[in-house]
Amino acid sequence: MGEPETLHRSGFMTAAQDSAIAVRALSHSVHNGTSETRILHRVELDVKRGQSVALIGRSGSGKSTLLNLISGLEPIQQGEVWLDGDPISALSDSQRTRRRGRDIGFIYQAFNLIPTLSVGDNISLPLALAGTDTHERHSRLHKLLELTGLSGRGDDYPDRLSGGEQQRVAIARALIHRPALILADEPTGNLDAQSGRQVLTLLTDLVEQEGSALLLVTHSLEVAAVADRVTVLEQGGVRPIRQDELNHSSAW
Repeated sequence: MGEPETLHRSGFMTAAQDSAIAVRALSHSVHNGTSETRILHRVELDVKRGQSVALIGRSGSGKSTLLNLISGLEPIQQGEVWLDGDPISALSDSQRTRRRGRDIGFIYQAFNLIPTLSVGDNISLPLALAGTDTHERHSRLHKLLELTGLSGRGDDYPDRLSGGEQQRVAIARALIHRPALILADEPTGNLDAQSGRQVLTLLTDLVEQEGSALLLVTHSLEVAAVADRVTVLEQGGVRPIRQDELNHSSAW
């Protein structure tokens, strides 16, 4: 009787090890006194390196909670999360922090640049914190300044840049340490339509070139459409979006 379960478990582990991020049967609830509110229920999600997946959902659907669990900002109550082939579900707070700094890049709606640091120092900050040697930092920085169209801007400060340029800096910073996974939470929310399209094209192209995986969280189906796959978070679970939903709405 145990063989099918063993085979299922073996197949699960193989699939999880092949993904930049693999979420299995992930559930999460919030307790308030004697009451309990279920936020996520047995969520299943995979994103492979070089792949972009959009996650859409209404406010309060649990998108932020899911990102916090995937990134290790919150401990996992039930289920499993595998990051670049390793299970992180049982790691301690300090171990999750180290894995987050090494294997995940973050891009937010707010650019979150440090105003007292130059563009170059903002981008290379993850490598500096990791103790990467100066030659490697400069090499990676030069490459990403070119790829993001920021050549010659490395010595400028964020307040000298447009919103689109600042988000390009944030993208370069998220990618400079070659993370397994990029988590982008409404990355075009503070940009005009044209800048937003340019940033999305740059982001998806760089993810493919650099071999990272992208999980893009958004309310907009137009933004989500740039991804290789679009999924919906609703009623605590994740499902593929239907074609009629893509055709008849621009926002979720």
